[in-house]
Amino acid sequence: MKDIQSLVSDYTKDKKHLQLVIGIVREGDVEYYSFDNNNKKSMIPPEHKLFEIGSITKVFTSIFLLEMEKEKLLSSDDSVGKFVQNVENDYLNKITLRSLATHTSGLPILATNHNLAKKRSNPYSMYTEQDLTAFLSTADYTDSIGSFGYSNIAVGLLGYILCKVSGSTYDELLKKYITSPLKMNETAVMLDAEKNSRFLNGHASSGKRVPHWDLSIHVGAGGIKSSVSDLSLFVQANLNDDNPIASTLQKSHLPISIGNSNRYFGWGEDNLLDKVILWHNGGSAGFNSYLAFNKELRVGVVLLSNYSFFSNSLMDHYFAQIIKWMTKKEPSQGTMIDSTGIKILEEIMQREASLK
Repeated sequence: MKDIQSLVSDYTKDKKHLQLVIGIVREGDVEYYSFDNNNKKSMIPPEHKLFEIGSITKVFTSIFLLEMEKEKLLSSDDSVGKFVQNVENDYLNKITLRSLATHTSGLPILATNHNLAKKRSNPYSMYTEQDLTAFLSTADYTDSIGSFGYSNIAVGLLGYILCKVSGSTYDELLKKYITSPLKMNETAVMLDAEKNSRFLNGHASSGKRVPHWDLSIHVGAGGIKSSVSDLSLFVQANLNDDNPIASTLQKSHLPISIGNSNRYFGWGEDNLLDKVILWHNGGSAGFNSYLAFNKELRVGVVLLSNYSFFSNSLMDHYFAQIIKWMTKKEPSQGTMIDSTGIKILEEIMQREASLK
């Protein structure tokens, strides 16, 4: 494989406080690499440092849905209206839990009553259950049902519903369905004192330190913190059918034909070297993440960075995600970690293919 330093050099340059940790995953093996531009040295192994993983959380929320469906607590074909009983809105009876998970509900990226400027440093923390109810009472995106539209409010709503149905917190669902079965002991939303001591500070692309985010009602859309070690275990579980939640992970890998395209429970799909990869990225005010794998060659990659890819305004982040999902092109306002992850995965896949 090409020297990994050369593959990450464009991303790491000019980032004074950067901590970038990479997991290169094969079915039975993980290699870790780290790049630290911080002069302060830490005794914590890089692979066990914690980062906000942002929207990679959406994959976990979709897995909750599939697990709860397997337990017959609900169906992915149930209407959203069934679970928002204090709101009378026929639009909610036209969209399903499946459409929330696949970004085909028509819901916008953010609720129209979500004022980001209300607390720019922590924009989700101020959005309440009452705000969500008010938005859902008048929402009507019937004309967009079935069309792809990346939506934080949709998956946030899905997580909210799953917690309500189960009577559990998001962390309790996370432990029950994923982190306990896969022994991912460094992954959570709410961190205890020990985990918090390993939780990195985040930085905007300008290098300015920024506060950690509290996702509140939107926890299912982006609230998880994790390590490269844990997310590498998660990738391995997706590559290896010998684990406690293998059947659910396999179901999440199956394309769902919606309209003129294939969608997935949580995942995005791309092609690399004429092979399908499943992936998701994540971003918050101070962190950027990327996770992807190819099942045929049984390889994957995880990248976690404590640098965000936007600085000018919070909306840049959301527009960038839309651009990334819909056009596969790099947004102009900053450097996403995705392109670095794709380069690394391509090198791994080329090497594995040559050995077969």
